[in-house]
Amino acid sequence: MTQQTCSNCGANFEDQQFCPDCGQWVDPLDETHFEEFSLGDSPPVDDDEPLGVVPGDVPMRQLVNCPSCGATNPAHNRHCEECGARITQGPLPVAPQPMIRTTAGARALAVILGVVAVVAVLAFAWNAIFGGNDEPAPDDTSTTSTTQAAAAPQQFVPISLTCSSTLEVAGDTFACENLVDGTDRYWNDQSAQGRDAVIEFTFAEPIAIEQIVFKNVVDDEAFRKNYRVQGFEIMTDDLPDRPFIDQLRDDNGSQLILLATLRTRQLTFKVTSTYPAEAVAGETPFNELAINEFEFYGRPAG
Repeated sequence: MTQQTCSNCGANFEDQQFCPDCGQWVDPLDETHFEEFSLGDSPPVDDDEPLGVVPGDVPMRQLVNCPSCGATNPAHNRHCEECGARITQGPLPVAPQPMIRTTAGARALAVILGVVAVVAVLAFAWNAIFGGNDEPAPDDTSTTSTTQAAAAPQQFVPISLTCSSTLEVAGDTFACENLVDGTDRYWNDQSAQGRDAVIEFTFAEPIAIEQIVFKNVVDDEAFRKNYRVQGFEIMTDDLPDRPFIDQLRDDNGSQLILLATLRTRQLTFKVTSTYPAEAVAGETPFNELAINEFEFYGRPAG
């Protein structure tokens, strides 16, 4: 018999294809599992196994059948000696998968795949160096909408506007029209501190408004001495039941108000709260609300 040692769990056994303890497959080609001998030597004798044992001299070993192949195995075996299937249910070490031996066919397939890969790389390099100079023909199926960038929204100037009140001072102009004239001239209400101030804008044709640029008074001293818009509400004739409510920052830079109307001919801007006027250099602050400019941007309604 050939003494074998499991490479996975270290168990010793004789002439078996699978380890009876952990089920590890035993490589029959492994030279370490065979004893050296010559043709002139006599067969090795196992001293541990008595010769001519009479069945009645030793107790019979308990045997169990493999649940997988039905082979008879000693009861202490954990795995079948014939097929390696598990017999007992005790905890076992996990046996690694046997290494796959490379056959001549597998090596030939690997060589063929390597040659194909090299040919593909050379063809790509040749095409990159000597080919590809011709420009591709234009695609006649492309449309103008896919080749051109979306047009930017255009500015629309109201044809008319009205304010709830206007400050009238001899020699000074704080008219409502200053709100759309594109200059630094601004509008003042009539000593009302901006409470419930309302401005209505009318356009020549229906437009889809996307944004409004709101501008406070540019001059810093005049900006601080007047009341400024804080909260506001916007109503349009195409969406009368959907008021837009928001707040502005208290600074004299331009501020963007984003809208999404459909077919607006008339827009109403109502002031709902204000920032208070301030005394500058000891001078008494004004009692009026001041706004410099409104700019409307969008697209013609379809």
